[in-house]
Amino acid sequence: MKRIVVWLLTMCLMVACGSPDEGPPLGPFAAITKTETDAPFNIVPPSSKSPAAFSYTSSNADVATIAGSLVTIKGPGTSTITASQGGTGGWGPTSATTTLTVTAVVCDNGGVRINGVCTAVPTCVSPATRVNNTCVAPVGSASQVTTLSPALAWMGVSTAHNWADAQLFCTGSVIGGLSGWRLPTEAELKALQGSGLIAGHNWTLGNTWSSDMGTTLNAPTRVAVDLSTGTSSDRADTAGANVSCVRAAGG
Repeated sequence: MKRIVVWLLTMCLMVACGSPDEGPPLGPFAAITKTETDAPFNIVPPSSKSPAAFSYTSSNADVATIAGSLVTIKGPGTSTITASQGGTGGWGPTSATTTLTVTAVVCDNGGVRINGVCTAVPTCVSPATRVNNTCVAPVGSASQVTTLSPALAWMGVSTAHNWADAQLFCTGSVIGGLSGWRLPTEAELKALQGSGLIAGHNWTLGNTWSSDMGTTLNAPTRVAVDLSTGTSSDRADTAGANVSCVRAAGG
């Protein structure tokens, strides 16, 4: 019996057996440094006496994601990369970690990099603010969207701007979770006022910008429609007036 035990121990040493509760000691797992524009790369695992395959995880998906051993850079920052090796044969499971550091690359003209692509930073007009590089109108009266006719959805009037900012607010903002907005035409504003459908929606009534050019020749003007009376008037582009935005209903 003693001979058998000695033989088993000898054989275990010869094949580098380990305790089933212990993983093999792993070799160095070097830190990784990349830039956010670098191409995907494969992880070089730490050395191990165990034949078990490694699997990998990234602690920060905003910095990097991993499929198999292929790492895809998502953005600047740091992420802990864990290399895990399951138990097999006489070896127990084990793991090692290292740090992936991704350095930002500055975009030209003040842009921001999204998924590796430089994207221009939008100019947001109040009350819209930049959220994930998109101008988003806040929840509330300024972004309340109401379908007041079969064809058109309207943003309730609760803010005022000069004409250029009114135009930019409508065309550049996500309002009520929707994009594709524009300033209404004079005819659309007059039809809306005449329909009486505004009543009960708590709009701020008064001169409201349209997209139509004014007829005044000595200064840049646009047509504004008074939503309390339906009266049109020319207003200087630099003057203030209420803002409502319009888009196709259900689009």
